[in-house]
Amino acid sequence: MPFRDVGLRQRWPRGWKAQWPRYLSCVAAAITACALASLSVRRSEPEWSFRRLQVQEDDKEERCKPARKPEIYGALFSLPPVEINFCGEITMTELVGTNSKVSSISFLALTQAAEVVTLVEAGGPIYQLNVLSDTSPRAKWDINRPPVRTFGGNSCLDFTQFCEVASITPLLTGFVVVDRHRLQEFNVSWGESGSQEVAVSTLGKMNMEAVEGDTELRFPTFLAVYEPYNSTHIGPDFPMTPLFPHARSRYFFVSDTGNHRVIFLDATSHSTLKYVESFGVMGEARSDRTGFNFPAGIAVMAPTDESFFGPTIAAVFVADRRNNRIVKLRLAYRTAPSHSSYKGEMPSLIWGGEYFRDVTGMNFNESLLDPVGISIYRHFIFVCEAEGNAITILTTNYVAHEELIYVTELYPPPSIQLTGSFSTTEQGYLWFAYVQRPSTNGLGSIYLPEPIVESPPASWIEEFRTQCTNATIYNTVIMANSTLYDEHVLYVLNAARINWRFPYRPNYLSKDSFNLSVMFDLVLWNETVLEGQMEYCLPPPPATTPPMLSANEDGWNTPGGGNILLTGASGRRVTCSTVMAIVIGTLLIQKA
Repeated sequence: MPFRDVGLRQRWPRGWKAQWPRYLSCVAAAITACALASLSVRRSEPEWSFRRLQVQEDDKEERCKPARKPEIYGALFSLPPVEINFCGEITMTELVGTNSKVSSISFLALTQAAEVVTLVEAGGPIYQLNVLSDTSPRAKWDINRPPVRTFGGNSCLDFTQFCEVASITPLLTGFVVVDRHRLQEFNVSWGESGSQEVAVSTLGKMNMEAVEGDTELRFPTFLAVYEPYNSTHIGPDFPMTPLFPHARSRYFFVSDTGNHRVIFLDATSHSTLKYVESFGVMGEARSDRTGFNFPAGIAVMAPTDESFFGPTIAAVFVADRRNNRIVKLRLAYRTAPSHSSYKGEMPSLIWGGEYFRDVTGMNFNESLLDPVGISIYRHFIFVCEAEGNAITILTTNYVAHEELIYVTELYPPPSIQLTGSFSTTEQGYLWFAYVQRPSTNGLGSIYLPEPIVESPPASWIEEFRTQCTNATIYNTVIMANSTLYDEHVLYVLNAARINWRFPYRPNYLSKDSFNLSVMFDLVLWNETVLEGQMEYCLPPPPATTPPMLSANEDGWNTPGGGNILLTGASGRRVTCSTVMAIVIGTLLIQKA
């Protein structure tokens, strides 16, 4: 029999042609059953989605507001990843009438009750959106609709309009727009919807004939502002001292993306932008400590950890996109203003560290993939990854200041793609732009996890105060070495924010106040540095136990003494040599 016939007869039973209609009916019945099952599943999906949506809506009032009695947290260094659960969301079609992409989103708190969100439509104008501030459940995480007003138009031929706006930075007095090859500052009254913006300063030109030299901009993307808390403080609890002579000024930091650098501008006058310097090699992409490769998002933290120990006014964090890292720059003085050689120089941008993780496996989420946006909230650094589709949260290392620590990440549902533009608010909310697959553009908001909102920053001095004090080390080791004395005392005084530099300023305490020549003044140390929390360390145990204290439970302090079984209840082992000695001794006594 030919092989083909064997194959056919093995695959098909005899008489299959006669049963063909029956086979067809079975196949048809199976297809019909599958179709009905699929239809029933599809019909049940909207009902399930509605129930899930209803649950989300019902718990919004609880999860989208600060807790009435929040828990008490310590310093936070790690948190499990958190899924983004929308508080507010609105599509661009609903907001402005077209499904246009969002290029940039920023937040500004005018007062405790008045907040503004500024939004840049790709290829379009800039919108002012007022955050709801009434007593409704949606207050603080939803916006009024439609937009309050629109700023400017989009034209690359008319210099009075915007051309391909990259981002907007709102200020109390107005806003700064970064568009093609230039940036402009405008004055505007946020509370008066009818007021017009007035240009007060400009740097660069929006065409390709930009001014050559240090001030030439090439496709800048983001801008960050340093401005002191008030005329006497850098931050709410960080006063200005002669160590920071330029801290009262206002500075702009611009990501000059096309030139692979960050520009430092003096914007104190509000009418002119004065170029100070730049960090990075103009026009040259780098991946080391000297430059960037496509810098994007930029944010300022003032003060920063280094501010407590030396002449550092603030830290500038930059999203280095193509290097997949965050770069930290210090706005600091190369020569301390308290030093005799200081001649009034401006502060500079100095390398301060980086966050880069090239990891795989279970720690892969600690790496960054195309970081675009960056925002500062309290002592945390938020980074939005366009390719990684997550918002990574970092914090500073309060001991090793060049290191940034991974805390957690916020990740969206599978149907949501983050664009990279976002902004955090002082009240603990986060606004972000997204695309709901396949192509619906929108704007969303969430309330941050409570540990992020409530946890205090880590403090070296607080940990130091909980440690015991070894008087011997202070009196014999530290007092015997003047270099070690200065290093230790000055570091602790800086961490405790005690003024030891300027005798004419309040609460002055000399570093030599603790030097009593023959001993260290631990009483004064406890009153000033340790705030009365001193506890002396217990003396260490001796290296070897004295013979008088070496007895075992039965009172023996000689080798082998404890192995003799004295009572039946003691449960001690009896060695063979001990038994033999007892037997021989008994026999000798009997013989005698």
